[in-house]
Amino acid sequence: MSLIIDFLLLAASGAACFYCWVLSTRIKSITNTKDGIHTGIVALTQSAEEIQSAIASTKNAATESSTTLEQLLSEANQKIPELRDLMTQITDISQTAVHETETATTNLFEMLTPHIKEAQEVSYQLLDALEASYTSNAVSLADTNEGASSPAASGAPTQEINLSAVVDDDDDIPAEGAAA
Repeated sequence: MSLIIDFLLLAASGAACFYCWVLSTRIKSITNTKDGIHTGIVALTQSAEEIQSAIASTKNAATESSTTLEQLLSEANQKIPELRDLMTQITDISQTAVHETETATTNLFEMLTPHIKEAQEVSYQLLDALEASYTSNAVSLADTNEGASSPAASGAPTQEINLSAVVDDDDDIPAEGAAA
């Protein structure tokens, strides 16, 4: 509020400075004219009236601004308890949301852990079966190719089978089978 009043006083001071400059130019013109005294009195009277009206309008504007600011401050002071209540409610809601999220995460983890372990066991069994199948196919291919020349020498394409698998062992599940 004091900032607005200071601004208004600064504006009034600026207006007064402007009028002083105008008066200065008029006084210079008065001294150069024949009717200097009469013209000077008229100019001074007009300037004085203009300054008085500018001061009055500045005073009225400052009073109106002061009244408006007082009303806004009283409204703001009335809203402070409501805002504090809202902040308390928001804090309570956020704490409840965090707790419920943690509970849901824990429940989900507990619910999915047996299924993940089961899926890991099935993947180990599948890997064991693939390895056993690959080993038996390799032995049967070796038996059929004993009498013949090597596939690379005969120009036949060779085929490599990659049985690598990525398994996440974070849960300390005991490994089963030869692949583990």
